[in-house]
Amino acid sequence: MGSIRWVLAVASLFGATAAVAQTATPAGGQVEEVVVTATRRSESLQDVPMSITALNAATLEQRSVKSFIDYASQVPSLAFGSTGDGSATARTISIRGVSGDNTTGFYIDETPVPDSIDPRVIDVERIEVLRGPQGTLYGARSMGGTVRMITTQPDLHNFSGRVSANGGKTQEASNADYGVDGAVNIPLIQGTMALRAVAFYQHDAGFFKRRFLTNASDVNNLAPNSNPTALGNLPTTTVDDVGRDNSYGAAVSLGIKATEGFTITPRVMFQKSDTNGLLYADGGSYPVPAVVGPLNLHPQGYLQARFFNLPERSKDSWVLASLGAGYDASSFNFVSSTSYFDRTVDETEDETDFLWQFIEAPFDGIPPSQYHAVPIPSTIRELKQIHRFVQELRVTSRLSSPWQYVAGFFFSDTRGRVPYAGYYPPALAPGISQTGGFVVLGIPVNPLNPDEIFAQDYQTKVSEPALYGEVSYAFNEAWKLTGGLRAYRVRTETGGYLEGIAFGGPRITDPNTSTTETGVNPKVALEWKLTPDKLLYGDIARGFRPGGLVPSIPGNSSIDPLGCFGQLQALGYTSADQTKSYKSDHLWNYEVGAKTAWADNRLTVDGAVFFTKWDQIQQLVALTCGFQFRANSGQAKIKGFDLEVHGRPTANLDLSAGVGFQHARISEASPLLQALQVGDRVYEVPDWTANAAASYTIPLTSESGFVGTVTYSYTGDSVSASVDTKNPRLRPGYSLLDARIAYQLRNYELAFVGKNLTGTEANLGDNRSLAAETVGRPRLVVNAPRTLGVEVRAKF
Repeated sequence: MGSIRWVLAVASLFGATAAVAQTATPAGGQVEEVVVTATRRSESLQDVPMSITALNAATLEQRSVKSFIDYASQVPSLAFGSTGDGSATARTISIRGVSGDNTTGFYIDETPVPDSIDPRVIDVERIEVLRGPQGTLYGARSMGGTVRMITTQPDLHNFSGRVSANGGKTQEASNADYGVDGAVNIPLIQGTMALRAVAFYQHDAGFFKRRFLTNASDVNNLAPNSNPTALGNLPTTTVDDVGRDNSYGAAVSLGIKATEGFTITPRVMFQKSDTNGLLYADGGSYPVPAVVGPLNLHPQGYLQARFFNLPERSKDSWVLASLGAGYDASSFNFVSSTSYFDRTVDETEDETDFLWQFIEAPFDGIPPSQYHAVPIPSTIRELKQIHRFVQELRVTSRLSSPWQYVAGFFFSDTRGRVPYAGYYPPALAPGISQTGGFVVLGIPVNPLNPDEIFAQDYQTKVSEPALYGEVSYAFNEAWKLTGGLRAYRVRTETGGYLEGIAFGGPRITDPNTSTTETGVNPKVALEWKLTPDKLLYGDIARGFRPGGLVPSIPGNSSIDPLGCFGQLQALGYTSADQTKSYKSDHLWNYEVGAKTAWADNRLTVDGAVFFTKWDQIQQLVALTCGFQFRANSGQAKIKGFDLEVHGRPTANLDLSAGVGFQHARISEASPLLQALQVGDRVYEVPDWTANAAASYTIPLTSESGFVGTVTYSYTGDSVSASVDTKNPRLRPGYSLLDARIAYQLRNYELAFVGKNLTGTEANLGDNRSLAAETVGRPRLVVNAPRTLGVEVRAKF
């Protein structure tokens, strides 16, 4: 009955909107048509039987969209948060309540890439967000939906280009932001070959400050149980511009018309960012006892109080090389996409407080002579590498019959490496008490490196071949039936070693292990075109996410330095080896929706209601000792709707709004997540998301005028268990308000831009940290404060 009530509620909303549209007689222009390729063929957005948000190039420019958060906040039913280790690779995307690693596909043109990357939005033709599982055409990791960034392709006939510059000031930052970007298209051989090049550089000033002891030796004068926020009368120093980011990138592509209908497009694009601090606000007071139950996490400003001046850093660089080939025939289109993606993330984090609490602080039964009562400056470094080769071959029909089809072959080979280590500085290592040869606090150390707290070098290889296809049959001009299948095989191989005090001392080797999974993802859809501008549809689709292997959890019955093994026993495990593998999880999605246009296409109303059943959920089990693993356990049911309205009341006024609701609740509890019971919310999923935008044009002459744009977004609160699965926390909801006003004169534009005008400090996730969270001091990923700036653009 609950699901029926939701269908009736949304149906009544559609009816009310339609009634308004039928009585309105707006004057002026129509809603601009957007062409998408979500179904692997070019179609008008309003003709695609799927829930899609599409932002074209003009919209992206008017809203000053530069990064992921700029466009993600404007998509109904899409949420995101920092749920993994580190900074650059921690972000995950959820669509319609399906959250966690690898639940959302992310594509640059034809190439799947990790969903944690943030390509600069430059020279982008449009961004498409597909809601609902896309298991047949896009495969694994698209079980909640898919985000597609479609770039501008080389033009074989026309020379064109543009350049823009920006400058501004972010509140709390002591320095200015500035950047430049540009693109040029050059026909090298008219109608046969063209070069397209894009480049950018951006400097974003740091808006955090770090305060620390001026004299590091004063740490010996601290009172017992002191902390960085209460350093007494000891002299401190504060540095600013923490979190400063310098990023740059470029892309070069060739468009080659080899023969009539046959084109080749090689391209290389890269992006690199270097940040001198992590954009983490401290939450709560410090130190505090462990908190039981939901904790409302509000960021506590932009000061990072620490014992020592240990700069944290994040470097993220990636390269995508691709070769596209296409052949257009009268009855079909053939596409070959070959790509190689390479990414390296190198991050360093201050782990002084964590080690001080868990290793240097007193242990029961250990005399004071064997531990340090004061912190020792320590950092931990993580180096992640990923290399992915992808080959896809696809044929799309162009038949003059009721039958149409899409068929393809997909193969990817992904290899990753995670060297990961934390040390005491060697010069300070002699201060660590050692007894019995190689022992710290009664814990054996690595005899080859006594300073080593934790080190890991783990390598993974995943190969994924798949065959897929969709076939549709049009019974007449009104009714069409589509069916699809994707057969897949996923093989995962892993192996490596772990060592250091956190693992009980000497090296532990995980031998090479492999696992293989096979399966089939089906889809069926029915569409009914009532009139040329009103479409109803319904579909049933299955989505899945591959399983895998993870490194060992440290500890055993005799050596358990951080208490990990005891925590595993509390969850019912008798051996750490039982945590090394997990299987794929899957879901079924049932959906009905509508695509409608009214008042001579001056108003469009698109929406859908859905119900999803998610089985054997891959749960991230985060232990308080700082380690984690994945396991299949529990079920969830998700029901909700998404609705988007776009109107042009007059020729100069463009209005749009969207709302998404996803009631994602646990329907079968997991014994591994004791705090997650039937009826509880799925982690990292807000119930509500909403957005609105208004753009108004004031013509001055035939060649000049003003364009003003205001955008608003709302993300509801959500529950996070990224750090401690026993004590989930409530992440507050937040709203963001942006505005842009531009003066345009022919091909030139001067714009004033305001981002986060209300100065919202949004909690985008309680980060797990590379080591582990310091008790009482959550680190909260936050957005930038209020930013005001100018943009200058020129097109030629």
